Amino acid sequence: MNVQKSVAIVAAMLITAAGMTGIVNYGNVAARAHQGINPTTEVIHTLPTVNVYPSKEQLRELRSSRAGAGSASGAMPFYSFASSDDAGA
Repeated sequence: MNVQKSVAIVAAMLITAAGMTGIVNYGNVAARAHQGINPTTEVIHTLPTVNVYPSKEQLRELRSSRAGAGSASGAMPFYSFASSDDAGA
């Protein structure tokens, strides 16, 4: 094996090692920057779950329209969460 090839291989290994060391150091600095954040101290406010069920009349209407099953008249019910004052606006 030629001496120049050996030197080239060693130089390539050193350059690769230096690059990997730089990446590890960059990752460690980024990790240290985020250590001050404690996720358990923040309170996350969420809205309550809203469950909407069809009324008995709507279920009866849906069943009766399925009995005919000839047409696609089974309209899906629409639920609005607006207050009655805002419904007409």
